[in-house]
Amino acid sequence: MKKGATIFLVTCLMFSLVACSSGGNSKQSSQAQKATQTQRPTLPESNETENNETENNETENNKTENNKTEKGTSAKEEQTEEIPSENSATENSSAKAEQEANNETELNDELEVDFTYDYSEDIRADIDYVVSSSTSLQKELENVEAVIQKYNLLAEEAQSQGEMNVSSKWLYVIWDTELNNLWSRFSNSADQQTKENILADQRNWNDMKEEAVFENIGLSEENGSMYPLLENSFLEEITRNRVYVLANELAKIKGESFIMPEKSAKYGFFVDNQGTGSIYSSLITRQGVSGDDEAVISIYRLGEIKGVFVDNGNGELSFASNDADTRMVKGIIKINGWDGASFTVTEAPEGFLSVGEEFDFPFAF
Repeated sequence: MKKGATIFLVTCLMFSLVACSSGGNSKQSSQAQKATQTQRPTLPESNETENNETENNETENNKTENNKTEKGTSAKEEQTEEIPSENSATENSSAKAEQEANNETELNDELEVDFTYDYSEDIRADIDYVVSSSTSLQKELENVEAVIQKYNLLAEEAQSQGEMNVSSKWLYVIWDTELNNLWSRFSNSADQQTKENILADQRNWNDMKEEAVFENIGLSEENGSMYPLLENSFLEEITRNRVYVLANELAKIKGESFIMPEKSAKYGFFVDNQGTGSIYSSLITRQGVSGDDEAVISIYRLGEIKGVFVDNGNGELSFASNDADTRMVKGIIKINGWDGASFTVTEAPEGFLSVGEEFDFPFAF
């Protein structure tokens, strides 16, 4: 009995253990299921959040890239807009250079010179244009000087003495044409008294021109083939001076301000015509061929004195004649610009000139 009871008890214990084991596994399984049910909704949300964050990040990245792309595009567009500006500047520079080249070409075309051609009508047209387009007499003469430069360029093409002789006359004709044009306007504007006074001086100037040429450059036989060049150059110089004198008178009538050009303090040609069309006495100061400053003083009824002078720097030129063996003459030359010049004797042989004697040359060529 004891053995059977023991077996029964063991059997009961085994069933009891099996039941407990089964209940524990069931409880663990239930807890596992609960845990699984609790965690499962979280994982997808986490994945979706990550996906959303990823998508958001991608979206932000896309936006950033788009912004970069837009900025890059904008920058490129700005660069693209700037580049045409630079190209435009380059094109403008090229156009300007081309235009300048064209102007130079046109200027070069104008420089084609024919020394057998008479430019008188061309010069007249140039002067007419200058007169009509200038706003004042001062500006007019500045423009005439520009015309001189134009024909100077033509004259520089001269290769022979003959061509130099021909082209030198163009420059004289320019000033002579301007002088005649000025005189016509002056005659139409001046009152009778002023016209008569200036007309007398103008006629005297015209009458003295030939004699002035002779006193300054001598006879044609003395200068050979270059005489026309010397003559035209001298006539150009004195005619230019006369143009300024007459323009100054016309400016007074018109009420315009006018500035005369400065006359040399050392060189010039001055005469005493005693109110006529003839030269009675004259004074020439110039630079000689050797480079020395020389003077020629011709005094009515006394003769001619040649010598050299030194500029004292105070408006006075110290003169000494070359004739040391016969009549040594010394004196002081004063040049008063457009108002003429004077010579005062400081030393002379007895019976020829008197110390302190003064000679005036009021007419400036």
